[in-house]
Amino acid sequence: MTDDFTFKGVFPALVTPFSEDGINEKQYRGLIDYVIKSGATGIVPCGTTGEFTSMSFDEKVDAFRIACDAAKGRVPVMAGTGAASTREAIQLTRRAAEFGASAALVVTPYFLKPSTKEIFEHFERVANASDIPIFLYNIPQVTGVNIDWWLVDGLREIDGIIGMKDSSANLLNLTTILVRRPESFQVVIGHDEVALPALATGCDGAILLSANIFPDRYIRMQAALASGDLKEGLIIQRSLQKTIRLMVNKGGGLAVKAALNMMGIPVGTARAPLIEGDALRYEDIDELRTCLEDLQLIKRGPVTFKMGDKTLIAESYPRAVGMFPEVIDDLTLLHGEALAGEGLEVAHVDLVMGLRDGPLKEALAGAGTMKEGFHASNVIKDLDLTTVFVSTVTIVDEKHKALVYEVAQKAVADAVQRTITDMIIPEELIPDLVIAANVFVHPSANNPKRVHINNFRAVRHAIRRAIERRQDVNEIVARKDSARHPFAYNP
Repeated sequence: MTDDFTFKGVFPALVTPFSEDGINEKQYRGLIDYVIKSGATGIVPCGTTGEFTSMSFDEKVDAFRIACDAAKGRVPVMAGTGAASTREAIQLTRRAAEFGASAALVVTPYFLKPSTKEIFEHFERVANASDIPIFLYNIPQVTGVNIDWWLVDGLREIDGIIGMKDSSANLLNLTTILVRRPESFQVVIGHDEVALPALATGCDGAILLSANIFPDRYIRMQAALASGDLKEGLIIQRSLQKTIRLMVNKGGGLAVKAALNMMGIPVGTARAPLIEGDALRYEDIDELRTCLEDLQLIKRGPVTFKMGDKTLIAESYPRAVGMFPEVIDDLTLLHGEALAGEGLEVAHVDLVMGLRDGPLKEALAGAGTMKEGFHASNVIKDLDLTTVFVSTVTIVDEKHKALVYEVAQKAVADAVQRTITDMIIPEELIPDLVIAANVFVHPSANNPKRVHINNFRAVRHAIRRAIERRQDVNEIVARKDSARHPFAYNP
């Protein structure tokens, strides 16, 4: 066996596009082409993000075949060959070597929580049976066991074990490993949220789920750190952090697939038991979309609005694949609903928008007046797009009143203004439209910052859903298995 493998740059932990009977090879090759052209210096098939635990042995082997063939002559392949049993890990590693993988990424045996001795012997047997070098893979939050620094001291002495991917986010353990390692032992970071500190501390590169989306950003981060420009590295990490957190904490590969699909890189969805609407909530998908727009990863283009005989075009509408209409042909009355956040600060917005001389004419006329049996409404001041604000909850005290009519109302105003700034609605249409937002603030809510953030997000998403006519009947039927009412309120 040769140990001649040097990790450089960033390797995406590839998602796996599935078909009904296995792997969708066309989509997998398309994804691999995308990440390589976007700056990836290698690829990792069948990692955690690739849903390897939901794949059969033969499907993993097929993934190795496709990945090695698609990457041939361009970038190296580090095959994810980990398994719960030592026997299967050895078999997978041998098959990956047959197809030309440069190295194998072997996760600690999972589910049964082996002892330190069993972990050591597992890696020793895999390395001894392998024709390609082995990288240890530490991700205790899902395996249930950790590879401590003192265990790494022993494991790196085994012939054939040349490196480690650490996804624990435990920087204390990682730093200790980095300080104690010889130069020949390579360490890469596998947790996206701590990529910057890990690379700045001395990691040799990164294997990340978000590198499916923007591997070039991590290459720039590493170049900045190599030149001593920590400030530039920090700017890059901060620009990605919100997007990263959504993907890492909201479904992993499920979220990455949602992002890629919106970007026009089809990869399908995750296998059961993962479904959109649970780990990855619908609000998370909408929020992920806005993050991708902010990073300029969603293509923009024209969308046509029709108002009677008048036709107007939003020239720079964010055209997330599968989520926008080419033409909005009737602006008389549109409805959008969105929920954001959780706990007492959850925001639920039921919003209608439409023409000033349509059904909303009555809502506008009644704004600012008291009517028995109805909550008070008012027109928000200093907004170019006329917006009526209504609380859906009876005010219980002065604090609750302030959270509703100061904090939540400002959030509505900020979201409407952001929608205009984002060029979602043609400027020429703004004088003709009215928005009426029914906003929920729980009487026991106490954190103004979260009330503002959640209502801002909910209104922003609700406006977009109204314009795009989401959810339509087809979408509701498609989402029936994940339909949930996440918050019950009984005043």
